[in-house]
Amino acid sequence: MKAEKIEQLTSAFQDFTQVIEKFQQTYDVLQGKIDNLNLQLEKKNQELESKISESENIKNFLNNILDNVYTGVLVIDQNGIVTVFNKAAELISGYDKDQIINRSYKSIFYSDTTHDSKSALYTLSTGKESFKRQKQIQTKDGVEKSIEFSTTILRDIDSQVNGVVETFIDISEVKKLQERVLHVETLAALGEMSATVAHEIRNPLAGISGFAGLLDRQIEETDKRKRLVKPIIEGVNRLNNIVSNLLTLTRPQKLNVQKCDLHLMIKDTMELFEIGMQDSGKNVKFQYKFDTENPVINCDVQLIQQVLSNIIKNGWEALGDKGRLVVSTRVNILHPISDILDENEKDELIRLFSDVEISIEDNGSGIEEEHLIRIFNPFYTTKPDGNGLGLAICKKIIQLHKGDIHVYSKKNKGTRFVINLPLYENYYE
Repeated sequence: MKAEKIEQLTSAFQDFTQVIEKFQQTYDVLQGKIDNLNLQLEKKNQELESKISESENIKNFLNNILDNVYTGVLVIDQNGIVTVFNKAAELISGYDKDQIINRSYKSIFYSDTTHDSKSALYTLSTGKESFKRQKQIQTKDGVEKSIEFSTTILRDIDSQVNGVVETFIDISEVKKLQERVLHVETLAALGEMSATVAHEIRNPLAGISGFAGLLDRQIEETDKRKRLVKPIIEGVNRLNNIVSNLLTLTRPQKLNVQKCDLHLMIKDTMELFEIGMQDSGKNVKFQYKFDTENPVINCDVQLIQQVLSNIIKNGWEALGDKGRLVVSTRVNILHPISDILDENEKDELIRLFSDVEISIEDNGSGIEEEHLIRIFNPFYTTKPDGNGLGLAICKKIIQLHKGDIHVYSKKNKGTRFVINLPLYENYYE
C-alpha cells in the first residue's frame, strides 16, 4: 500500500515536471517573440526619429528659403487669420512678424479705402485668384506704398480650401521712375517747342530794342515822353533774358570740363556773392562745413558756379532781415563689398560709384510741400518777379555732369538743396 502511494506520487511529480517544462518552453518562445517585437519597435522608433528629423530639416530649409526671397509672402487660413509672414513682408510693411501672426488680415491690411477685389480675403471668399495687380498699402509708420501683388488659393490633398497665399513686391520706386520718365518726355516736347518759339521771339525783340534805344537817344531829358521809353527798354531786356535762358535750357550744350578744387570754387562763389550783397541791409551769416577731404573734380567750372550762385541767391532771398546760410560738402566713398575682387577692380568700383555731395542750407521761410514737386519745372515760380527758369537750368547743368540735385524743405523751417556729382574721371565724355 505504501509502495503504491509512492508510485502515484512519483507519477504525479513526473507529470508536474513535464507541465513545468512545457510552460518554460512556451515562456521561452513568448520571450523570444517579445524580444523580436522590441527590436522591431526600436527600429521603427529610430526610423520615426529619422523621419521627424528629416521633416524638421526640410521645414527649416523651406522656412530659410521663404525668409530669404525678396518677395513678401503672407498666408491666411480659412478664417482670415495670418499664419505666415516672411522677412521681405516685414521690410515692405514695417511690421514685425510677431505683430502680424495670429492677427486678422482685415485689421492690418484692409481699410475702408481698400477695393474689395484687392485683398487676400476677396480670393478666400470668392475663389478668384489675382495675378500681378497693383494696390496701395499703408506701412506701420503711415507711409503709402505701391505694391504689385498676386493671390493663390491653398488646398489640401482632398482639394479643400486651407487658406490663401498673397505674394507682393514694393514698386514705389518703379512708379516714381515712371513718373519721372513721363515728366522728362513732357519737358523734352516742351523744350522743342520752346526753342522754336524763342527763336521766333528774338528777331522782333531785336527790332523793338533797337527802335526803343533810338527813341531814348533822340528824346530830350526834359521831355516827359522819355519816361515812357524806359519801361519799354526794361521790358525788352527782361524778355530777352527769358529767351536767352530758354535757349540755354533747351539747346544741346557741350561742357568745358577741367580739373577744379571744389572747396576753393565754393569759397570764391560765396565771397563774390557776399561782396555783391554788402549794401542789402541784411544780416546774413555765411558758414562753411567742408569735408576733411578736399576733392578735385572734373567739371565745367563756370556752369557749376552758375548753379551755386543761383541756389545761394534763392536761399538769401528766402531769409528775412537776418539768418544763416550754410554750404557743406561730403565725399561719399563706396566701400568694396567683395574680397574676390583684386585691388585694381576695387579701386575702379570706388571711383565709379563714389560722389561728392554739396549741401546749401538756409533757415529761411521754407517751401510748401505742394511746390516742392514742381520746383524744377520750367516757368514754375512763386516769386512775383521770377521767370521760373533758374532752377530748371540748374537741374540741366547738374544732369549734364551726370549728377543729381534734390531739395528738402519745411515751411518756416528752412530749405536744403543737395547736389551730388560723380567722382569718376571720365563721366563727362
